[in-house]
Amino acid sequence: MALGATGLNMPIGWHCAKDGGMNEQERAKRRTLLARHFLLRDVPEKVLDDLIGFSTIRRFGDDELIFAKGDDGDGLYGILEGQVRIFAGDAEGREITLNLLEGGDLFGEIALIDGKARSADAAAMGPTTLLHIPRRQFVPYMHANPDLCFSLLEILCARVRWTSSVIEDRAFLPLEARLAKWLVSLAESSAEKLESGALRLRLKLSQRELGALVGTSREAVNKQFATWRDAGLISMDKGTIVLNAPNDMRAIVDLA
Repeated sequence: MALGATGLNMPIGWHCAKDGGMNEQERAKRRTLLARHFLLRDVPEKVLDDLIGFSTIRRFGDDELIFAKGDDGDGLYGILEGQVRIFAGDAEGREITLNLLEGGDLFGEIALIDGKARSADAAAMGPTTLLHIPRRQFVPYMHANPDLCFSLLEILCARVRWTSSVIEDRAFLPLEARLAKWLVSLAESSAEKLESGALRLRLKLSQRELGALVGTSREAVNKQFATWRDAGLISMDKGTIVLNAPNDMRAIVDLA
């Protein structure tokens, strides 16, 4: 291995591709996305520019499939705008949602590392714009820089811990607590605080999608929502869920 001018190890004979005329505003937007993620936060700016030069923009409509389980793992994705749902399904059409991702999140790292097929499905939730870095360009950086590999391992460990938590919740928590935990989590990550102190979720989710998140039916979610509406804990505003009493929702989780 040779040490490149960036201070990052570069494979001998390996060269950076050009970005095809990307304007500075677009370059800055992509750099911001990559730099704020802990995987790449300590990487020299020149290296970020190299990775950005390899990247392409991919746009998806609501519920459009980004990749399916079994597809080739062609690279790493970052969310510039919109949301992404990671899920798995069976031949009978039943689905389980594994995670919801928002702007600034990276995903697709498992196939990025091992080069094998995708382990789950990914679909856009509403109009979504993604940054895509091909595996064939990213892998040489990993081989040349152990610190980058350790950062990827951190992401994988976080994914494993998250998955374990979801499995544990579905096994041991009652529906009310599982649903409250997800709503509180979504509110804490992305919600608008109203003058009343209520939290309005920015992410619009149908009852079917919430059911897939917590491992239950749309009908069960609807029944629980009706109970909470009667108690004044939640309300709906233009199709968006509002937590009228966030602390009471947290208490439901804590007492479970």
